[in-house]
Amino acid sequence: MVNKTKILSDLSKMAVDAMSSFTGLKKEIETIVRLRVDMMINKMKLVKRDEFEVLKKMVQKLAIEKDNLKKTKSKSKITIKKKKKKQKK
Repeated sequence: MVNKTKILSDLSKMAVDAMSSFTGLKKEIETIVRLRVDMMINKMKLVKRDEFEVLKKMVQKLAIEKDNLKKTKSKSKITIKKKKKKQKK
């Protein structure tokens, strides 16, 4: 009876050790894959998502400013034309 208990105890200990090993192996594989993906991204010169979002917002802001400047410029031209017409009269 003691012998069976010892065998079951040893088997359960081996199973726990095997699970710990597999968990460590899984973490190692994930780390290696993550590093390889990062290397490929750097090699391809891709930008990260957060950098892309920042640049996207900057471009949108600049586009809005450009539109505002165009409107201001067209209003200024109209004002100048009106002044020239008044001066000719």
